[in-house]
Amino acid sequence: MENTEQKKRPTSITILLVLSFLNACWNIFSSIVSYFFIPKLSTMLENGQFEEMMAPFSGINEDMAKMMNDGAAMLSQINPNYYLILTVLFIASLVGVVKMFKGDKRGLHIYAIAQICMLINASVFVYPLQKPSPFVSDLLLTAIFILIYRLYFKRMEMLEQTQNPE
Repeated sequence: MENTEQKKRPTSITILLVLSFLNACWNIFSSIVSYFFIPKLSTMLENGQFEEMMAPFSGINEDMAKMMNDGAAMLSQINPNYYLILTVLFIASLVGVVKMFKGDKRGLHIYAIAQICMLINASVFVYPLQKPSPFVSDLLLTAIFILIYRLYFKRMEMLEQTQNPE
């Protein structure tokens, strides 16, 4: 059964699944690092260590140094629990992607719930700190991926029904 699933799966869906897999893996790693790094960054900003570290760059490009300081200040305001929650949600997303890759429709539900929870998590911890908020673009990207995966599984159901009429 698995071989027939792989033969029926379009290359474009396989590419999207692989990209979703890589995205989840990268973000699990990134969220774990951020969970431990953000409190250290806050301490560095309070002690002036961050500005000292960035001093050599301010002579080269003042705008870049200001952008780095502003970005670090914004990051230091994010509650580290955001990254802890994000790690769990990306693990769930990864499980969903792996299940979808195997042709299991339940993976779509796991993936969709995880992605929606990520938007809620960001809405609580991050979006209030960002002006303008990227909520709309994040929502659209999430909706597009969920819709594409949903259409793929709908197509697979229709193919199964035509091949196995009862």
